[in-house]
Amino acid sequence: MAVQGGNALNHGVAYAGMVADGELSNAVSKVNKGTVNIAFGLGVVTDGDDGAKLPVAGSTAAQFIGVVKRELNRAYTATDVVGAVAKRDMSVETVAPIWVTARVAVAKDDPVYLVIGDGTGTNQGQFSNVVGAAATLAVLIPNAKWVSSAGAGALAKISLKIGG
Repeated sequence: MAVQGGNALNHGVAYAGMVADGELSNAVSKVNKGTVNIAFGLGVVTDGDDGAKLPVAGSTAAQFIGVVKRELNRAYTATDVVGAVAKRDMSVETVAPIWVTARVAVAKDDPVYLVIGDGTGTNQGQFSNVVGAAATLAVLIPNAKWVSSAGAGALAKISLKIGG
């Protein structure tokens, strides 16, 4: 019998929101109180006592909770953003080496900035190594650093020690 096709034999090295290795990690449960899914690997801030959301203009580093963890326990339609489903619970990594998409080129040991934006654009929740301006305005995340290098738009690891 012939081998059936359609499944990737060589999976990606990493995916956004994937815990990078077996180091200590901690995830907290939060509710995506919004009306749209939040993609895995994006940074989120507090939304009440039990919720998390993408940052908005005026969000602060103190409101940062962590990174939406990649989970394979949800069903999605072909048009859905794969991530934390609206109005459902999600896991947010607060302590971990985790894969995220670098907004700009980053180098190992660079500081980590969370893009909050100015209310325009679609960059909220992305990560950078610079403060940016306007739609890419970002806040410095204490106790976080890039632990691998990557070009703009590529996956890289950050190390978080936030406390959730």
